[in-house]
Amino acid sequence: MIKKQNKVTVMEGIRPDCIPFDELFAQEQPVILKGLVKDWPLVKAGQQSSNNVMEQLELNYSQRPMLVYKGSPEIKARFGYDKFCTGFNYSSERTTIPEVFNTIRSQLDQEQHEYLYINSLRFDEGFPPLYASNSLAFKHPEFEHNQPIAKIWLGTESVAAAHFDQPKNIACCVLGKRRFTLFAPDQVDNLYPGPLTPTPGGQVVTLADLSKPDFTRFPRLKTALENAYIADLEPGDGLYYPSMWWHEVEAFDRFNAMVNFWWMTAAPYLGNPMDVLMHAMMSVRDRPAKEREAWRALFDYYIFSDPDQVRAHLPAESHGALATMDDNLSRRLRAMLRNNLNR
Repeated sequence: MIKKQNKVTVMEGIRPDCIPFDELFAQEQPVILKGLVKDWPLVKAGQQSSNNVMEQLELNYSQRPMLVYKGSPEIKARFGYDKFCTGFNYSSERTTIPEVFNTIRSQLDQEQHEYLYINSLRFDEGFPPLYASNSLAFKHPEFEHNQPIAKIWLGTESVAAAHFDQPKNIACCVLGKRRFTLFAPDQVDNLYPGPLTPTPGGQVVTLADLSKPDFTRFPRLKTALENAYIADLEPGDGLYYPSMWWHEVEAFDRFNAMVNFWWMTAAPYLGNPMDVLMHAMMSVRDRPAKEREAWRALFDYYIFSDPDQVRAHLPAESHGALATMDDNLSRRLRAMLRNNLNR
């Protein structure tokens, strides 16, 4: 059964072992998977109390140290940049699960408290037994060479400012309510991204506060918000969203847990497009306007048009970099680029 909720498609009755990926991918936008993981043991533990989830995580903890972000009460759960965007409004340190949970427990009755955020910890490495019993089945040709990686996110109330990720994602709400505010990739100009370095968590994030929009400073943000997709998740719900969609994630409870599954659709040998973007900033962006227009035409022709049309008039023996990309060709091009960059 499918219905609409705040622009976001909602699928109901989906089981973790039988996800209709063809139907999911065909939406080409976020999809709420209502009750997808309601029968996970961790979700059921959370129905009793948040402390039950903490205890399960502690009992199954691999003892691997992990990184925790710590924010003072003044940040009001919003992890991001400092005033000058040269650093952050939080500190980070290596710690362990018991240390983080003990801090959270000690402040449960305090209105003013530290904000703690463990993000993007590999689920299978941090909690191997729980990973086996709280997972999804990925049965689709898209996963033959791109097995999803499960990450777990733990902590107090938090706001992860709007950012994009290259992988596709299914986020599973385990404990605590969450809200995802999502934007299609073409909204980037309206989201006022921060600097490329440094970045919180390795991804560029918006400078705008979506909960308190400043339309004087960020006038185009109004257009982004008018085109936003809102997904409110209860424990047990899942959310699928495609690659490169911007998303702000709010966790509302004093202790929250989420597991997400990331996967890339492109072959690993294709490399990281962000490297291309950085190189283009160095070599294209600051050229005279007419030259940039010419390079835009070349990029449109060689990169964004139909590759078969680009090489159709050439003998196959001469295709070179225009040929269909594979591991061998990517290695040759990478070696050529290294030589050119080292001149």
